[in-house]
Amino acid sequence: MIKNLLRFLLLFVLVLSGIYFIHTWVIDYFSFHSNSTIVNLSYIFNTLYTLLLIIVILALSKKFKDQIGFIFLAGSFMKLGVFVAITKLSSIDIDRSVFLDFFTPYVISLILEVYYVSKILNSSK
Repeated sequence: MIKNLLRFLLLFVLVLSGIYFIHTWVIDYFSFHSNSTIVNLSYIFNTLYTLLLIIVILALSKKFKDQIGFIFLAGSFMKLGVFVAITKLSSIDIDRSVFLDFFTPYVISLILEVYYVSKILNSSK
């Protein structure tokens, strides 16, 4: 199980790092007016939150086999709420122009989370 977690962590960090560099390159290359603070914050936040969520799900997977899906859904819902709270407390404005700056790492993280949680669910049956 630890081997699978380390494999996921490596895959996740590599994929999200690659997407981050592509994302920032596109912003610079096309001279989009983007707030680098929101880009960096969203990638760091999504990375840390996803790692925490996966570790929590993995820790709870033995005891709460049937509720893992609900734990995942609640964690994903909380991710949006926590990010909005952080941006409001930091006085960072999120408008339409920076929507993709948050949504890109969120979707990539969500895809990888779903992949790994589905592996956990399949291995527990």
